[in-house]
Amino acid sequence: MISLKLSKKNRRLVYVGLGFYLAFLLITLPASFLTRYILPSVDPAGVVKLQSVRGSLWSGQANDTRIGKFYLGALDWDLSSLGLLLGNINLDVEFKSDIANGLGEVSLGFGGSTSANDVELNFPAEMLQPFFSGFPISISGDLRGTINELNYVQFEQLQADGRIVWQEAALRAPQNIELGDFLIEMSPHNQGTKIKITDENQGPVKTELNIKLSGNGKYTVNGWMQARDQSQQHITEALRFIGARADSSGRFWVSYNGSLGQKSISGQRKIR
Repeated sequence: MISLKLSKKNRRLVYVGLGFYLAFLLITLPASFLTRYILPSVDPAGVVKLQSVRGSLWSGQANDTRIGKFYLGALDWDLSSLGLLLGNINLDVEFKSDIANGLGEVSLGFGGSTSANDVELNFPAEMLQPFFSGFPISISGDLRGTINELNYVQFEQLQADGRIVWQEAALRAPQNIELGDFLIEMSPHNQGTKIKITDENQGPVKTELNIKLSGNGKYTVNGWMQARDQSQQHITEALRFIGARADSSGRFWVSYNGSLGQKSISGQRKIR
């Protein structure tokens, strides 16, 4: 038997060499390592889909990015090595498609939690149409704004803090009506989010809607909409599909409840 004994100095050199080799392997890990091994660990349901990836694990790109039903287009990311050691995937991301773009900081936890900070968004309102599948309306316009903070744990937490402006908002069904601009303000409430939607005082429809979204995806919508010029019958008729009969002031009061996990939305209309 051959016995190979190394001096203390030589052992130190071997350890240093191994350390550099391991560091080299980590630095040169391809971007596909994220999609094949890391994402499945934090997203077993496969909500996030990245295709045609290139670059390295730490700085990569994907030509085709989807989150659930939403297509985000091309995606660039920078991955924090420190976050990975602490059990989180901390990414600086930027996405861009023909119709939408955005950037921000995203953290995917191995415990199933997702958070985001300082996310700037610009996308058409039509991308949100799936959320209105139970309502007799079709929407258009552009949404621009910032999500200061978002925290999500499936069936437990859905908190958001931010401000988005819905520019050139419009109904395309049941009738074609230009609505002007709306302000959407979000703030955390318990494990969910409070959302307030108000008009920006220049469109044909006065609006004040309050939405409570719980951590498990259930929500309630309460508020009113009113034609600024009540002589415009086409606006009044369109509002009847959303609310109920107008009260004495001409406000159409609405009340809906449902769940983001349902294909259809159950609700009722209030008459005041």
